[in-house]
Amino acid sequence: MGENRRDQGVRAGIIVRMLASGYDLTILFGVTMLLVGIPITVSVELFGLTPPKWLQGLLFLSVTYAYFVGFWVKGGATTGMRPWKLRLAMLESGDPLSWFTASVRFAGLIITWLALAMTLWYIATKDTGHFLFFLAASIPAMSLLVMTLGRDHLALHDLLSGSGVYRLKLK
Repeated sequence: MGENRRDQGVRAGIIVRMLASGYDLTILFGVTMLLVGIPITVSVELFGLTPPKWLQGLLFLSVTYAYFVGFWVKGGATTGMRPWKLRLAMLESGDPLSWFTASVRFAGLIITWLALAMTLWYIATKDTGHFLFFLAASIPAMSLLVMTLGRDHLALHDLLSGSGVYRLKLK
């Protein structure tokens, strides 16, 4: 039965995955603004209480985790994946992701995105001679290289979690 789910689609390519990521980042920006940004602003402006930076970061990470992992586990796709008919499934069985698998996938995704952000920061500050620039740049570059050149179009977070993104066949 699990095989039938996976057989209904083909592996999604890099372009459609990036377009879906753009949708998700736009939606996530609005969601985090509503659930994190506005409450922090209200706390500061009305009560004069500025939450510590670690708490602000934890709130942001929690909302981001809930968005991605919640959608991946409950529906097999985030809001940004749905217009492109993308679904997540386990590579071997075609089954939906478990909370654990989705959490591993999220950790790999966040590490890649943070490394990309760090790389862009080093480029913007013209500090590309720093050792950490090379380390940070190698993670997203390796993920893109594996996704582009690999037969299965799997990013690092796909490989870490044993999951894949499939594009459902249009009827």
